[in-house]
Amino acid sequence: MNQALMEILVTDLTLDPHQLRPQARLEDAGLDSLALVELGLLLHERSGVQIGEDVLSSATTLGALDQLVEELLAGR
Repeated sequence: MNQALMEILVTDLTLDPHQLRPQARLEDAGLDSLALVELGLLLHERSGVQIGEDVLSSATTLGALDQLVEELLAGR
């Protein structure tokens, strides 16, 4: 998993790192809609890339979220 994403999920959003498996559904890992909004804001703050909650919520698993974030950061 992307190190920046992992750091935000564990440090800033205080998610349990043991729940952060690629196949875990976002809700099962603790990412509700409010957490996705905060994640988008933190990613924008740290990378300069604007990622809306609607885009982030299109990923259904952490693996898909990781891939989505990687693609968006690569295209900065």
